[in-house]
Amino acid sequence: MANINNTSSYMDEDKKQIIKESNYTYRDALEVSAFLIETGRFERFYKEMQIADLQKELDQMDKEE
Repeated sequence: MANINNTSSYMDEDKKQIIKESNYTYRDALEVSAFLIETGRFERFYKEMQIADLQKELDQMDKEE
C-alpha cells in the first residue's frame, strides 16, 4: 500500500511532502482518517481540505492571468 517514501502513490505530491516533513507516517494518517470516519467528523475535514485545494488552484489561476 505505501511506497518507499511511506506515502501512497495515489496521494498528491504536496500532501506527500507534508507527511515526509512531519513526525507522522502514512499509517498514522490512515488511522486518524479511520477515527474521523468512525466518529462522523471526517466529512467536515475532507470538505475543508477540498476548499483549501480549490483556493490554491484559483490563486494559481490568478497569478497566470
